[in-house]
Amino acid sequence: MACLCISLYDGVALAGDMVGSERIPKFISPQLAHLSGLMEFYADDLSICEGLLRFFKNYSYHFISILDISSCLLLFQASSNLLKSYSTNHCSSNRSVIVKSSTEEVEEEQKYSDVLCAIELLVQLGSKDFFYSGEQSIDSAQVSEMIFVGLQQILPLMTRGLLQIPSLCSKFLQLVGFMLDSYAGQLKILPYDLFDALLESLLYGMTYHDADIAKSSLQGITGIAREHLSSRVLDVHIAATPPNHEGLIDKCTRRLLTEVVFQNIIWDRIEPAGMALLPLAAIDMNRFAGVVQGIAQQIPLEHQQRLMSNFETLMKADIVTKLTTMKGHEGRKNRIIFKKDFESFCHDIHSFLIIK
Repeated sequence: MACLCISLYDGVALAGDMVGSERIPKFISPQLAHLSGLMEFYADDLSICEGLLRFFKNYSYHFISILDISSCLLLFQASSNLLKSYSTNHCSSNRSVIVKSSTEEVEEEQKYSDVLCAIELLVQLGSKDFFYSGEQSIDSAQVSEMIFVGLQQILPLMTRGLLQIPSLCSKFLQLVGFMLDSYAGQLKILPYDLFDALLESLLYGMTYHDADIAKSSLQGITGIAREHLSSRVLDVHIAATPPNHEGLIDKCTRRLLTEVVFQNIIWDRIEPAGMALLPLAAIDMNRFAGVVQGIAQQIPLEHQQRLMSNFETLMKADIVTKLTTMKGHEGRKNRIIFKKDFESFCHDIHSFLIIK
């Protein structure tokens, strides 16, 4: 009976194109808190949980642009409660994935369709239409905090195995890339272990064979580095890094260079890779030089000086400062120049260097 009722509500949510559709939120909004409460009541039934996630996703997709402030806030709160209840019962990291063939990949993807619904719900709630409802607007800080709370709920589930499912990987990194590009300041609410998992997913995604997924990941890394430059948002996570672990910024820089910039995959993601490298270098030029020096020591002696010289030409301190601080027309002009210089840099180093 619960499945039938949820399906009926979902049918109503899909009627966004009908004449007089503005009547639907007036009917749905008062019910949202009760519907999200079903997630806790039917926690053991994954089919009902997925049905609830699908309804909230579809309702957000079709109506979020026409909701007034009070209705938006009702959706905001109900979705937050829904995702918290869902996470408690279905987002543990022991949901593993083992894919051996294309048929098994499809079967695994279907098995995790509830996760896909949860991610797509967060994508819809993070859309710009949520912030601008009619002539009034909602405080974007409220929304971004809710998205990060929702992201926090599903992060334990997004293991390397689950990221091997293309649709999940694409949607998840699309969400993460958008949120970190726009609202990286909210990273401070994540515990260290969840932030580290988030960062690892981005570092994995930047090497993905699908260029769009890689670009979303690099966009996220760029957002993190820029925010740290302006607000030192990562200080709390840097302080929490275990003593025997590589520094967060050093790790990002080293892996971006060795796994993307120095590899043949660079050519279909060269612009976002350059834009990610720039703020990472600007955070601490001396540490950046140390990372480059460490990489140079791993290549043949005859190429070491050439590599260091190329980096010194590309990443002069005064140029990096200008590129990361200037805004407006002058900032765009300098970034265009850097993009061309970075492409020339990549062509030059690839003529003698590929890191294995």
